[in-house]
Amino acid sequence: MPDWGKIFADPLMQRLPPNPEVMALLPELQTRGVRLVLDAGCGAGRHLVPLAAVGFRVLGVDREWTVLRELSSRLRTLQAAAGLAQADLKSLPLPEGIFDFALSVNVINHGYASDFEAYCRELNRVLRPGGFLFISVSPRKFADLVRLPETVELEPGTLVKIATPDGDLIHHFPTPESLAAQFPGYDIMRLQTIQTPIPFMDGKEMPQLVFLGEK
Repeated sequence: MPDWGKIFADPLMQRLPPNPEVMALLPELQTRGVRLVLDAGCGAGRHLVPLAAVGFRVLGVDREWTVLRELSSRLRTLQAAAGLAQADLKSLPLPEGIFDFALSVNVINHGYASDFEAYCRELNRVLRPGGFLFISVSPRKFADLVRLPETVELEPGTLVKIATPDGDLIHHFPTPESLAAQFPGYDIMRLQTIQTPIPFMDGKEMPQLVFLGEK
């Protein structure tokens, strides 16, 4: 099974268009004065590059050094300015409350429920009061569609050996309620499960849970 470094090195992954749900937010974010953005799990720069191109100051964080190295080279080619950092998203080496907007797309499923909760705590910690948080994540309904005869459920909503490219890794699939519960006190502007093409599954339409909140 390829690791995420190899998956994102694929030329098709390098050319993925940004998530339209993210791009649709940009005019409103600009109107609200958003400047400093965290792309948590930036991968090949699918969102980091277009965000930087329209003037946001973006920091992309990912745990995969090979992915960041490729992205750094791409940014130089495009003459785009953005910061990159290799880090565990469960323990970001960043001060509290500094970002105006944080986004995480198809990232925080990886690990157990405790890992999912740690990802969410860190996103909340580095977001300033009044900042905006966008998450797109595979929900429990997605899990039901990728079960195999050999799939093992390690705890409620946490599976391994599933029908995805990284299916040998442990994944936690939240419900809308369990995702919203990670961000008490937020003004939840959107909490919706939608059908959307999944890039790393050949564009197959699958359920994705979208969260947008103001801290």
